[in-house]
Amino acid sequence: SNAVHADLILPLTTEQIDWREEFPASDFAGDCSVATHMAIGWGDKGFFIHTPTWGDLRASTAANALLWPSDACVHVVMTRAEFYGGTGRSVKISRQQYAALVAFIRSSLKHKKAGENIRIAAAYHESDAFYEAHGTYHCLNTCNSWVGRALRAAGVRTPWLTPMPKSAFLYLPE
Repeated sequence: SNAVHADLILPLTTEQIDWREEFPASDFAGDCSVATHMAIGWGDKGFFIHTPTWGDLRASTAANALLWPSDACVHVVMTRAEFYGGTGRSVKISRQQYAALVAFIRSSLKHKKAGENIRIAAAYHESDAFYEAHGTYHCLNTCNSWVGRALRAAGVRTPWLTPMPKSAFLYLPE
């Protein structure tokens, strides 16, 4: 989590899933073969797509995201866990809990009839991609809320309402 947005950082391969099958290399402009993890987050589609850097932020984009229910999308970054140093929390969960987390993430994504995720033609850099997602973003249903719901789906204790930055972390160990 940073001052605004939270993501889940997950290993690319486990006994339950190889995320590279869900998000294939062809979805990314660059070589993601060195990635060991993926960062995944859910949020306001307009904000995500039109604000690649804080310098691109417009008051109208932020107001629309917070004040009017709007379409959502998922952002996936192929990465390495060490890039997130002191900005995250580590939680160990069981295989069953991880399976529930995988199911939650999959249920967040919109799919084509063939079962493939619906990719959005936008990216910030060579190792990220955007996908259409279910849900409506607004001030009480934010990226942080999605992370809180994901953790709760996996049986991790979080506050009932987690719209604010780092609010999903309140019960997690330092």
